[in-house]
Amino acid sequence: MESATSKAITLMTVALPTMFAVIGVFIFATKALHAAFPAPVEEDDDEYEDDEDEE
Repeated sequence: MESATSKAITLMTVALPTMFAVIGVFIFATKALHAAFPAPVEEDDDEYEDDEDEE
C-alpha cells in the first residue's frame, strides 16, 4: 500500500500541469475571442467629468 506522501506527490504531478493547461486554454480562448470580436473604440465624453465637478 502506498503512503499518503506518495499519493500526494502523484496527485500533485497530475493536478498542477492540468491546472496550468486549463489556464492556458482560457488565456488562448480569450485572446482568440478578442481578436475575432474587437471592442469598439469609444471617444471620451466630457459629460462624466463635468458631473463630478458640480458637487
